Amino acid sequence: MRTDVAIVVGIYFLVLICWGLYNFVKSNRQEVSLESQYIGDRSYGTGPLLATLVASWASNYTLLAAAESGFLNGISGPIWYSLGVALPIIFFVWPVDIVKKIREAMPNGVTIVEYVGKRYDEKSRIASLIIVLISNVLYLISVVMAVGIVLSSLLNIDLATATIIGGAVLVVYTALGGFEAVIWTHVYQLVLAGLSIIVALFLTIDNVGLTQFVERIPSEKLNVFAWGPVSMVDFFLVLTAMTIASPVIWQRIFSAKDSRSASKAIWWFGPVWAPFAVGAGIIGMAASILMPDIDPSQSATLFVMELFPDWAAILFLLGGLALVFSSGDATVNNIASIVQFDIIKKVIKTPLTKKQNLYVSFALQIILGIISIWGALGFTSILGLLVINSAVNIALILPLYLGLVWKGANSNGAFWSMILSIGLGGALLILNLGPIANLTSLVISIVVIITVSYASKGKNVESELEGDHSA
Repeated sequence: MRTDVAIVVGIYFLVLICWGLYNFVKSNRQEVSLESQYIGDRSYGTGPLLATLVASWASNYTLLAAAESGFLNGISGPIWYSLGVALPIIFFVWPVDIVKKIREAMPNGVTIVEYVGKRYDEKSRIASLIIVLISNVLYLISVVMAVGIVLSSLLNIDLATATIIGGAVLVVYTALGGFEAVIWTHVYQLVLAGLSIIVALFLTIDNVGLTQFVERIPSEKLNVFAWGPVSMVDFFLVLTAMTIASPVIWQRIFSAKDSRSASKAIWWFGPVWAPFAVGAGIIGMAASILMPDIDPSQSATLFVMELFPDWAAILFLLGGLALVFSSGDATVNNIASIVQFDIIKKVIKTPLTKKQNLYVSFALQIILGIISIWGALGFTSILGLLVINSAVNIALILPLYLGLVWKGANSNGAFWSMILSIGLGGALLILNLGPIANLTSLVISIVVIITVSYASKGKNVESELEGDHSA
């Protein structure tokens, strides 16, 4: 273990835990409402919303998976990775301003599952609850995997130990702090991450040489389409699903002071976030030149630890850890909100006190941490896990989107769309059919929700006419 690095990391961890503890004591004394634990006081403007979107949304994958894509696919990796992550979020504001529609449909909303229940019915709510929990537990596992990879490189300890330590710190400070603490943590962690990627790019170019860098890249990795058209379309499809059905993004829309602030934050997301992904992709490409035999999923961390000065390597990995923690704390907080609002609150008939809700929230997030650490020890590829948990969300795209823009979408269409899409698409995914599975899942969702909604509408009209005739 690197003792000097361990001291720096220990101080960083201590600051996070103390910040969470401060907010926990504050919440305990004030006995804040259950809602405020998960969406604050609904007063966040464009600046904080933009910071938390960039820090939490896809940042788990930014420095690690973007580098992996650059290592494996050359220049097409960071290009299509960036487009695949940044463009789908624009669908919240263009061509239809669904941010405004979400705010109008659920002015006091807290979770994405609540919306499905209000827009459709109870069986659709339960179906969406299952899909969202599966998807986001997988996502949380990937976050803890990323924490382990970064911390292992920082401290020079084995991956399993790093995963357990990092995952425990992540969950403890998140469980203590609540939503407001998470938001402001993202603001400061984004500054740290931005500084780290700037320094890393300069040092990468210095290590390889700008001219030599281009000359030494194999010709096949200079092909913009080297990732492969089918793979690129599939990646874009699953990332669109992950984005539209992201409970973390919906949670931030609910927390905004108004729809205009949320929309502006989403418009600015791409330009602010893209440099992180492109920079990490370039580091991955450099690693494929100088260190071709390393594990692609660890290309960013191993590259900086081997070739950067100690101070720069520590800065880069702390920036990476900040981004990973930002994804993790947002996801832990959000899953806990769904469990507390959409399961516990539905089952327990007697409302809990504010203090009881605070402690239940804390316990839920600790349990989620244990599950995610256990899961992280069993997976190997972060990028592969991204595709799996994104694919699960395909079943939710149409029920959510059409529910906001089409009055004709009804509960029968939404329910069977979700069930058949995830059932058949999931079976094909298990058979390792990849892009075919995802495309099939999307087509099934489109056809079923439109066909069943129209058919159900006809039956409803017929029933109403028969009722009028009997009367």
